[in-house]
Amino acid sequence: MSVFGLPDRQALGDQTGIGPDPGTYLLAPKKENAIQVPSHLTLLQAMGITISHHPQYRQMVHTAQANKEIIGEALSNYMPHLSAGAGYNYETGNFVISPGIPQSFYVALPPNSNQAYNFFQASFNLTQTIFTFGQRITQVRQAKYAYKSSQDQARWTLLNLLSSVETAYDTLAQDLLLVDAAKKTVDDYKAQLQVAQAEFQIGMAAKFDVLNARVNLSNAQLNLITARNNVSTARVALNNAMGIESNVSYSVDTDLTYTPFSADYQKLVTQALRSRPDLSSAINQKKADLQNERYYESTYMPSIGMTGGYTYASMFFPLTYNWSAGATISIPIFSGFLTVHQERQAQKTTLAARDAEENVRVGIVAAIRQDIYNLNTAMERIRTTQDLLSQAKESLRLAAGQYQVGVGSAVALTQAEADLAAARAQVVQAVYGYKIARATLIRDAGLDPLNEAERRKNREEQGK
Repeated sequence: MSVFGLPDRQALGDQTGIGPDPGTYLLAPKKENAIQVPSHLTLLQAMGITISHHPQYRQMVHTAQANKEIIGEALSNYMPHLSAGAGYNYETGNFVISPGIPQSFYVALPPNSNQAYNFFQASFNLTQTIFTFGQRITQVRQAKYAYKSSQDQARWTLLNLLSSVETAYDTLAQDLLLVDAAKKTVDDYKAQLQVAQAEFQIGMAAKFDVLNARVNLSNAQLNLITARNNVSTARVALNNAMGIESNVSYSVDTDLTYTPFSADYQKLVTQALRSRPDLSSAINQKKADLQNERYYESTYMPSIGMTGGYTYASMFFPLTYNWSAGATISIPIFSGFLTVHQERQAQKTTLAARDAEENVRVGIVAAIRQDIYNLNTAMERIRTTQDLLSQAKESLRLAAGQYQVGVGSAVALTQAEADLAAARAQVVQAVYGYKIARATLIRDAGLDPLNEAERRKNREEQGK
């Protein structure tokens, strides 16, 4: 087990029978009746739950395991096929006249009778395909490439699920901080209302100031209600991203610190083209389709085999035995142009697979470029909103001081408080916008979200 309570990567690979992948891994799904969600859920724990329990990931793993068995099915064509049978009949022995028997024999035939006799028989039959001019080997290769493609699809599904979990986790953390910001705004407006009421009592403030403070407080409370609802829906979204159903109200890590991500375009594109599972899946699917095309090409050729048999039969024991051995050759001559059309279909399927591979490559390059733009923009928003927060705090300090000495207006104070509330929310949204953009870039670059999260965790602990 890892230090965070998650399975080791090598153990994960051992459980699947598939083996670990350099960027990620496959995990044999667990069968558990109940999922224990801790009262405080970390990002690593959320990812661990996703790996162990998400039904979509389990589906892809089982699909890969099913495709692995197709390899064995294809290899079985290299093995001899042995069958055995036995039977018992209680039947009459009347002679059946066949065409070509001379009429002179008819008088020697005994009359038909209902007398029945026992008849016992047993047989063993052996067939072995010797040579098929490439049909068997192309089926084996096609099955192997299809299996690799399904493995890659399972890994790509896992990367997407872990990225979705990280996005949902950060969204929940963001909404929790926005609730805290909304609570601070409510407290500020409550204090403003108390000051306005006190000054109205002694004649230093107008009735408008009191009403304005009450309106501001009501709006802040409405915003708080909306923020709390966002937390509830974000928790549901996180549960769905983890693939679980849970009514447990858990907390998550909330902080406005972040670890910068090195966004080198060329390195990330090279990394993605080397390790993206969906691209690897498209490549392996293209190879599988090419082998399918070669299979249909080989069906124009004959196939050679051998047969053997051993039989026992008689009306009574001991049974009489016979054996046989022979060779067969099957030559396709005409099938209504079926093979021609099958070959053409396989050729077009291969071309479509090549187009699909190229489409994935183009999408990878475009996605990474866009992700880097989004990440850089998010970083600029963090710097700008932090400056905005400092300015909003200073503006509120000046407005409050002017209002207290009677040279400022309630409108100016209200605006300053609203600006501060907005600045707090924008800082939270900027920081978590960066984290979400980082998670998207990690996925599109073909990096392992769990591995990257562990690295950030280790750096944070070393920094402490």
